[in-house]
Amino acid sequence: MVSAKSFWLIAYPLVLAGFSTPLLGVVDTIVIANTGQLTAIGAVAIGAVVFNTLYWLFGFLKISTSGFTAQALGQNDLNLAQMSLFRPLVIAFFVGTSFVLFLIPIRESAIHLLVTDASMADSVRTYITTRLYAAPFSLGTYVILGWLIGHGRVRTALVIQIGGNVLNILLDVWFIRMFDDPVAGIAVATSLSEVMTFGFGWLFIHGRITYSAQSARDLMNVGAYFTYLTVNRDLFIRTVFLLLMTAWFTSLGARQGVETLSANAILFQLQYLIAYWFSGIGQAATVLIGRAIGQKSIESYRLTVQIASRFIVWSTIGITLLLSVAQQGIIRLFTEDITLRSTIETYYMWILIYPLVGGLAMLYEGVFAGIGDARPVRNSIIYAFVVFTSLVIMLFPTVGNHGIWIAFLCFSLTRSLSLGINERRRRNRLFSPSHRS
Repeated sequence: MVSAKSFWLIAYPLVLAGFSTPLLGVVDTIVIANTGQLTAIGAVAIGAVVFNTLYWLFGFLKISTSGFTAQALGQNDLNLAQMSLFRPLVIAFFVGTSFVLFLIPIRESAIHLLVTDASMADSVRTYITTRLYAAPFSLGTYVILGWLIGHGRVRTALVIQIGGNVLNILLDVWFIRMFDDPVAGIAVATSLSEVMTFGFGWLFIHGRITYSAQSARDLMNVGAYFTYLTVNRDLFIRTVFLLLMTAWFTSLGARQGVETLSANAILFQLQYLIAYWFSGIGQAATVLIGRAIGQKSIESYRLTVQIASRFIVWSTIGITLLLSVAQQGIIRLFTEDITLRSTIETYYMWILIYPLVGGLAMLYEGVFAGIGDARPVRNSIIYAFVVFTSLVIMLFPTVGNHGIWIAFLCFSLTRSLSLGINERRRRNRLFSPSHRS
């Protein structure tokens, strides 16, 4: 039976692992910010936003792999559990290779949409070009981590992610001194760490995989890939709207100058850290919800949602207090530039509100991943995007950057409310006598 202790034993490595995921962009931003070059800060910040959102677009490779693996193990179907690794891994390398082949249109589109200061263009071009070559390995790591999480091997997933981030920090500090162009040094360091993290992950799971003629036949089943992509279609649509929102947010900040763009980008890095923390709790719920569905246990399902909700509440309180008390230290960690620090302080209050409105959305996304139904997730973000668009149109011309942040917080609140309402409806249908029969 699920308990707070058993949930925490799964959740804490996932929370730490999830928290470490956006550290690639955060570390890049911190290291480059301490050079004092505003153009370089803005270029790396834009590049980090591009990759965070680009990889989010295929975040289902991690989320759904966790859910499908947990369900397969709940049904004691070991072959299906193994296919839940191989099939998304093939998709990950296909998509990542496509990114490399279409590097120029991806890069130039990002520059056209996000770069308003011509002096940044070459640096952004360098950062995106270098990091895109690591895309197949970055997406492959998502699959490996999702598979490990679905097996409940969350500590292994944690070791892989933290090891990759420590490596990234070391390479950042080293390469920024080796390269004449600090942006190029940061990009090469991050790309190498992404490739090597995939290598670490494969070494962890290689000995636990069995290869057979049946596995090869299952892997060549084209219909299974279409089924997988159909199931994940809604998560893909969800992330497209998330990508559009983030790109619009960044573009509006860029219109207000390099300082506002850099301040927004730094605050958004904090938002990524908070969101991934909550996402770790949601992924723990994915594992336990997947098992509950496989075992058809409504009691385990209810307990998982209740316990996860309490973790979200306590995390919200803790994160908000930490951000409030440590405000000056956090800002100094990113930059010593007095003007930029002043700009960040002007908008810092909005990041204090984000945990209050965004945490439940991460939890319920994890619940629906465990169920294997992403339609409510898709619908919630479409509603949220409509709210964001409406508020930006109304507020940006009058209150400027504050209006963008208000629209973003309402976007997050809409997702939380919509998913919370849908989860209760879905639970009643899922365990109704007619559904179970």
